[in-house]
Amino acid sequence: MRRLAAALALCLPLAFAVSACASEGGEQTAGTAAAPRSGPPATTERGAPPARPAATGVRLARVGRFDQPTYLAAPPGDRARRFVTEREGRIVLLRGRRRSTFLDIGSRVQTGGESGLLSMAFHPRYRQNRRYFVYYVARDGALVVAQFRAAPGGNRTRPRSGRTVIRVPHPRFNHKGGQLQFGPDGMLYAGFCDGGGGGDPDGNGQDLGTLLGSLIRIDPRPGGGYRVPRDNPFVGRAGARGEIFAYGLRNPYRFSFDRRTGALTVADVGQDQVEEVDFLPARRGLGRPRGGVNFGWPVFEGDRRHGSGAAPGHVGPVLERSHAQGACSITGGYVVRDRALGPLRGRYVYGDLCDPAIRSARLRPGGARGDRATALRVPQLVSFGEDARGRVYAVSLSGPVYRLAPRR
Repeated sequence: MRRLAAALALCLPLAFAVSACASEGGEQTAGTAAAPRSGPPATTERGAPPARPAATGVRLARVGRFDQPTYLAAPPGDRARRFVTEREGRIVLLRGRRRSTFLDIGSRVQTGGESGLLSMAFHPRYRQNRRYFVYYVARDGALVVAQFRAAPGGNRTRPRSGRTVIRVPHPRFNHKGGQLQFGPDGMLYAGFCDGGGGGDPDGNGQDLGTLLGSLIRIDPRPGGGYRVPRDNPFVGRAGARGEIFAYGLRNPYRFSFDRRTGALTVADVGQDQVEEVDFLPARRGLGRPRGGVNFGWPVFEGDRRHGSGAAPGHVGPVLERSHAQGACSITGGYVVRDRALGPLRGRYVYGDLCDPAIRSARLRPGGARGDRATALRVPQLVSFGEDARGRVYAVSLSGPVYRLAPRR
């Protein structure tokens, strides 16, 4: 597998395993453009046989080409603007066919290995306060969530508006995480990797005393920094960080909330055997999932035993893909709520860096149903995105960004 990763890295001049956090043996490397593998291109749904690819009635409408794009987002309620993050530290604003630079923090961003500007999120009241947030890897390797403020009009970032929200030291070159999302509760969620290396050598995944290997939930302050919500699951627990919402994660590189139900879906990149999708339905009365969940890493990789020790209350994945079946680094997506995409509505779309086929499944507690490949293919798939209308996008590290559109 190391030889394979090295060979794949030659596809582009820059090594970038952005979605990765797939470590030694499963490392996602820059410009990985692996050819489709022979054999069963399947996902296992708790032992169910793979479903055959089915026509979707959906096509890929190209939005544009960018310089190593990593994510796409849009402010709540804004039907005119879309924003694309680029690995080297830029955010490109799209207004129809017009483009402009919204932010450039390239001087702050490390771009080697799995680093870069990896995602962004808009405050739920962005229209009033013009606050937005970015996740990037700093020059010293630390994981940084920073806040910026757009200038009046919303077409550029206000100079010198940057404020650090949280900075997490990171000891290694790999496993950098990358996702930000505001939940249906208005809180900011961020996904941090386990700290790199193979097999979680520091034991961060099961350590509630560190933010590495966890999904955190915080309330950012307007002037920088953040408040820990009082209803977070580990607030007041001795030896635990109150910011933690869920733990036992290897790399929650991409996670999302269902815009209709509030359910949380986490695609956790595996080590060298299994890629997994974890699912938490929203709790009635809360509008969001319960917190405090342990997803099991490094004791478990998917449903398979991986390491020694215990993982109290381990919650297994609802969907797995095996490396033996061609997967290498899962790229999580969204539950489709776009009314124009009838065949995919209500289904979770996702993919993998080593397999260009976009897949879809219906998620539920305890397992997924109807997992299958669609007719859509995006090589070097590193992310999905969602705009203010609920339309879903697919992002390729090689440059193209596509919208999932109804077939004509």
